[in-house]
Amino acid sequence: MTRSRFLRLSLGAALMAAVGSTAVAQSYPTKPVHGIVAFGTGGQTDAAARVIAAKLSEKWNQPLVIENRTGASGNIGTEAVAKAAPDGYTINFATQTVTINQVLMSSAGFHAMKDLAPVSLIGVSDFVLVVHPSLPVKTVEELIAYAKANPGKLNYGTTSLQGAFAMEQFNSLAGIKVERIPYTAMSNLQADLLAGRINVYFTPPRPVLAHIQSGKLVPIAVSGAKPIPQLPNVKSVKAVLPRLEASTWYAVLAPARTPADLIGKLNADLKWALAQPDVKDRIEKLGIEVRTSTPEELRAVMRRDIELIEDLVRRGVMKPTT
Repeated sequence: MTRSRFLRLSLGAALMAAVGSTAVAQSYPTKPVHGIVAFGTGGQTDAAARVIAAKLSEKWNQPLVIENRTGASGNIGTEAVAKAAPDGYTINFATQTVTINQVLMSSAGFHAMKDLAPVSLIGVSDFVLVVHPSLPVKTVEELIAYAKANPGKLNYGTTSLQGAFAMEQFNSLAGIKVERIPYTAMSNLQADLLAGRINVYFTPPRPVLAHIQSGKLVPIAVSGAKPIPQLPNVKSVKAVLPRLEASTWYAVLAPARTPADLIGKLNADLKWALAQPDVKDRIEKLGIEVRTSTPEELRAVMRRDIELIEDLVRRGVMKPTT
């Protein structure tokens, strides 16, 4: 075979593969898609995923089936996606935990940047910093001053490394030490918080909003640069600690090596769904500000998180678990 003929055949094969791949993306999906949520039913991630799944199922004329695969702080469900076939039929409704767990949990079972392909952000939820009313503080400045004047007296509760990531940043930047009390069940944490056995809690607003409104908890700051609709009069923590990054993000990921055209189709369809007024309204009622992205922008968000957490580990602020 001559070199020119070989080159023509190679080019033809490449063009046929590209055309075939594009055709697959255009017809996708032709069967049910499985959306894995690594957390239990009823939480923000699960609720948002089900709203989006209902809308995409209508558009695709194929069901997007939400499956809750819980355990190991979200690692079981995420690992299942990382090991799934990269054909677009298994996707992950994920949160910031994928990057946090990669750095802090040696047993995670996946590498967020190598085993998962970013598709798009879904949205962002700022945190609210609350204290028990028995604590004589109303502002971030007062909390920091109280912690410095009363070393070893304050504690905070968390059920996840995500919550610890937010509060340990606060500790490091403020130059204080509020001790972490880990919990496995949110119900136990909230019971101790409302009873005053836990002083401080840094959390997305939804789990504590009713207790704030009833006066059982006092909000002293939100983590974003601007007020959130549910708490319009609560100031930003960034006025005191501008480098603190404590908002959590929600996103869709796919297995690594998922073809780029399928990622592009998923990205476009997600953006379409999140732009629909009924979807946007329901997502934002969950306390999530709708925000989409390109796959590259989501990758940059993930990389930034990993760098932040690795810096905390290097400085001894956070320690990896087994």
